[in-house]
Amino acid sequence: MDEAKPFVGNPDDVRRWAENRRIANVVEVRDLIEHWGEPQRSVQAAFELLNLWGALHGWPPQEDPIDRREDAVVRERFARLRRPFVR
Repeated sequence: MDEAKPFVGNPDDVRRWAENRRIANVVEVRDLIEHWGEPQRSVQAAFELLNLWGALHGWPPQEDPIDRREDAVVRERFARLRRPFVR
């Protein structure tokens, strides 16, 4: 494995980069709120969609055989990865 290399750049460049990332994060959050609304409203909308699904199709949703098969594959792969670490 490669050894960690010491930082040889200008510390001011790192500070500027970190400040730009902070500003970008603020802008991204603002844009998400403007486009999608407040998080509480998004959660409320998700629950409304679930209620609509239940009213139209019944609840709980029918099990999808493809999802069930894919879930089984994931569980098997996880079990195979985990096997050497479990006694």
